[in-house]
Amino acid sequence: MKFNFEATGVGSVPFTDPKTACRVICENFKSIPFWPQLPKRSFLENMYVQYAEGLPGLSIDEEKKTIHIDTSKVAAEIENVYSKYLDGDVEFFRISEARAKGLYEFPEALKGCKDIKHIKGHITGPLSYGLFLTDQNKRPVIYDKDLFEILTKTLVMKARWQIRRLKKIHPSVIIFIDEPYLVSIGSSFVNISAENAADKLDELVDAIKKEGAICGIHCCGNTDWSILLKRDIDILNFDAYNFMKEFSLYHADIKNFTSRGGTIAWGMVPTSEAIDTETRKSLIERYEEAVKMLSDKGVDRNLISSLVTPSCGVGAMDETRAAKVIEMTVALSAKLIKNG
Repeated sequence: MKFNFEATGVGSVPFTDPKTACRVICENFKSIPFWPQLPKRSFLENMYVQYAEGLPGLSIDEEKKTIHIDTSKVAAEIENVYSKYLDGDVEFFRISEARAKGLYEFPEALKGCKDIKHIKGHITGPLSYGLFLTDQNKRPVIYDKDLFEILTKTLVMKARWQIRRLKKIHPSVIIFIDEPYLVSIGSSFVNISAENAADKLDELVDAIKKEGAICGIHCCGNTDWSILLKRDIDILNFDAYNFMKEFSLYHADIKNFTSRGGTIAWGMVPTSEAIDTETRKSLIERYEEAVKMLSDKGVDRNLISSLVTPSCGVGAMDETRAAKVIEMTVALSAKLIKNG
């Protein structure tokens, strides 16, 4: 599938009212609107808590804003979760309205929208989740084989449930797997092999594609990009504003990825204070420099299918800066579409 610089977002927005969030998204991201994550509305919409329902041994304290797995309760609950997984019971793994107000408001907001090409959803990836979520002793779940396995399968089922829900709104669904912790894979701080990391990612990617959705991965830091470029994904979304030079080092893998039809989603619009000094002109220039960096290394720019996004979600920003990020993303997209 060929994209032509259409704009979309990463997921989180700073609003607390789901109607406002959906309206802003639908008014701006007309070709590829996405359902909004609202972390400022509730701790339950934190990107990890949001997908936690159904995990065995889960313990959440909304007041203290903490989440962990109580291993003393896992044995009594894990068999039921596996049984629901093996039965293909996607409804058991549903994302409840309390954890995703934007997802439930999304269908109403899209009524009357005529320019939609795709709609976008998102799921936290197993590697980031496994490193973030700990047991009661602060040990990351990723180091417990059984817990990491059931976590991955829970995310698989939540992705399947989400895709089926979104397909009731529009036939073409894109799901981004959000993996910010990928920056840690291969470092001395994380004792997990790249092969193991890739296997878990593949399990989620395969599930998304079997449900008939377009699959992307978003990583907002620097990582070993060869791992992602070799996965069977359709879209790779990266922070092109801050990590273009590092990304370009993997030009051989990028060339293979784009040659087989892979899309690069350029996170060219900064989600930091840097947005205060950027203009459409400066971002266009930055994009052209980025493409030249790749073309100088043998990547055919004419083969690059492209999307335009912010460098990350805007959920932690104030509304004024977030509005400018959205404005600049849409403006950059429009200019690149016009330039062809």
